[in-house]
Amino acid sequence: MAKYYDDLTLEEMLKQHDYTYMYSDDNSWYKKGQRQREIINAKIEELGGWCDEFVKLHNKYCPKPMQISEEWLENYLLKQ
Repeated sequence: MAKYYDDLTLEEMLKQHDYTYMYSDDNSWYKKGQRQREIINAKIEELGGWCDEFVKLHNKYCPKPMQISEEWLENYLLKQ
């Protein structure tokens, strides 16, 4: 049985996500990527928010220029 994107584990979501969706000329691909990003963010919030573990997992599958820095995580945690 096929799974819906929001039924996947966080790691499966991050592995399947198209990190370059915002560069697409096709609006349907852009909207799909944007929706996936919303689902990923909701899952992360459900699991307690961004932490070092989630940043490492994100960076494992994300293209290098788009990876989350330690500085970003520190700023995020300060706002919490």
